[in-house]
Amino acid sequence: MKNQLQLQIDSASESMNDGFVDYYKNMVSYFHQNHAQNLSYGDFSSRTNRATNALISEKEAIFYIVAYGWQHHQSMQHLLSQTIDVTSEPQENTRVVDYGCGQGVATLAFMDYLAKKGVAQQSALEIHLIEPSKVSLDIAKLLIERLAKVYGMQVSIHCQQRTLDTALISLNSECTETFHLLSNVIDIQTVQATLPNLAKQMNSCTGKNFLLATCPRYANAQTGFRLLQQTMGFADHLYDECWDMTYEMYRVMQACWSQHTSTQRMAMMSWISH
Repeated sequence: MKNQLQLQIDSASESMNDGFVDYYKNMVSYFHQNHAQNLSYGDFSSRTNRATNALISEKEAIFYIVAYGWQHHQSMQHLLSQTIDVTSEPQENTRVVDYGCGQGVATLAFMDYLAKKGVAQQSALEIHLIEPSKVSLDIAKLLIERLAKVYGMQVSIHCQQRTLDTALISLNSECTETFHLLSNVIDIQTVQATLPNLAKQMNSCTGKNFLLATCPRYANAQTGFRLLQQTMGFADHLYDECWDMTYEMYRVMQACWSQHTSTQRMAMMSWISH
């Protein structure tokens, strides 16, 4: 039997008619109306080491999505809009690998982008979610399945509950195009240590490849992007941007909506593997 928080997540997922934004607003509304049941920022930050440890409960997952979800979604949407033209040569079979996917926000942003460009129903996505947290992975799978139904997209979802040092990219498919998503994980030292091995696996994906990485411009993130560029020497195109992103979001510490500006570092790399 599902607990109250699982039922809330399920209900919020059913609200997605216009994409991830509906889920985010629904979760914010729940969070705002249930202060006594929520984690405080201090408790969340202490237990998760400022959101770098795997989440272990629905309460942590709800806090995370309310505090950080919209920022993650908007930064990935911006990077996609600046670098990827999905209408020029739409692919029927596309592989998406979401590394350290959390609750799947980067993949949801990709799906929203396809829908915005009018190619969602032409797309069949083979989605690989790699994430050590079972709670986060279950939510990601739920949200992606629900959003695919809304958009009329064909998706197959393959989950790996593991850390990135043991991740394996499955290549047994007819996909000729692969999108590698690194959303808000490049600043984590244990992730940085896996980049050489991940780069080798990425380079083994036959066909067109695109790597999209986003993260707030923390000092550790700058280190991560530098390491990423060093390990991805085979990429033949690089887009690198620091963007001052201004957007409306719910501030958990102030318990209100407000305009917020944060500097995002983002990169897109592309290559063709034979």
